[in-house]
Amino acid sequence: MGIYYITFGSFEGLEDYSLEASPAADQKGRYIIEKLDSISRKYNVVTLSETDNRGLVFLPDKIVRCLSHGTYTVWATFGKPFRICRRLHRYMRCGQLRSFLSKLDESDIVIAYHSLVIAQILLKEKKKRHFKLILELEEVYQDVVSCSEKSANDEHNIIRNADGYILATDALSKIVPKDRPYMVVNGTYHSEAERDVGFADGKVHCVYAGTFDPTKGGAAAAAAAAEFLPENYHVHILGFGTEEQKKQMKDLIATVRKKAKCTLTYDGLKSGEEYICFLQSCQIGLCTQIPDAKYTETSFPSKVLVYLANGLRVLSVRIPVVENSEVGGILYYYDTQSPREIANAIMNIPMKEDYNSRQILNQLDKDCERNLKRLMEKINNEPD
Repeated sequence: MGIYYITFGSFEGLEDYSLEASPAADQKGRYIIEKLDSISRKYNVVTLSETDNRGLVFLPDKIVRCLSHGTYTVWATFGKPFRICRRLHRYMRCGQLRSFLSKLDESDIVIAYHSLVIAQILLKEKKKRHFKLILELEEVYQDVVSCSEKSANDEHNIIRNADGYILATDALSKIVPKDRPYMVVNGTYHSEAERDVGFADGKVHCVYAGTFDPTKGGAAAAAAAAEFLPENYHVHILGFGTEEQKKQMKDLIATVRKKAKCTLTYDGLKSGEEYICFLQSCQIGLCTQIPDAKYTETSFPSKVLVYLANGLRVLSVRIPVVENSEVGGILYYYDTQSPREIANAIMNIPMKEDYNSRQILNQLDKDCERNLKRLMEKINNEPD
């Protein structure tokens, strides 16, 4: 029996490949890998990410050691100096995946990150090879972006035909077959060790860290709320987006600054230790996404757990997927998506009360490992 995790991301030892990866998806993937390493004597991780190199370069297959018990493989990838190269690369990746899956059989377990690009390939090869498929389902893409009828059907079919699921929210369990096993992993349940950091200026520092995508709306809402905060608050905006989205965010911040008494800053994109230290220098993490968007019914905002892991109090818009989650009871909420309402909710957070978000995360981390082991046993028809 082989255990294979097909994902999108990078890993230690592949830095020279400069692989494209969403920061949130990469972090979640690494966490799943860590749990796999704890319960498996042998497993293989394959990344479908491609290099972001824009030069005329070719990088061959590469395999590196993955933690204690696994291997991490990136298939051959090439630079993309011309627009057509991206399409060619996707075609190549699909061929590599087909070839890989064609060598599996009914004794193998494949854990696959949900992607519209590979859904049809997984379906066809599963029917031919009869391997067991665990779908890592973060969100329903047709709820988030406009999809063709074919893509929507592929998504529906891959969800319906998987043998088991790793779901980002319990709400997603409503769309999977009732007879299939699943587990819920909202995100990374690691708690970060406390660093001796801080701004030491007597202000309450609030941070929004995440996407600048206007369809999510969180960054803009956090920045706009600064207008209604007093001078002893500092709102930090950091994250990622397209060049146009970053420009729009900087323009909004410049506009709000002219009216605000509190400090509002754009702090760019941070990662690694710098990111952790920056978060721990703040006291409040902001999860201010648009509450009535379709995706909020099933998509858990990963930033909530990142904030909690670093000891921050978290303010979130009140949506069921967050409020009913395992950490919902230790969050603070606002009900109306308006700058003044968000600001009032920020000011109502009791900063002097004892608060220990790391404790509940440590328990959820242990539960996650146990639940993954149980899911794998059920998929492999082993008794509990």
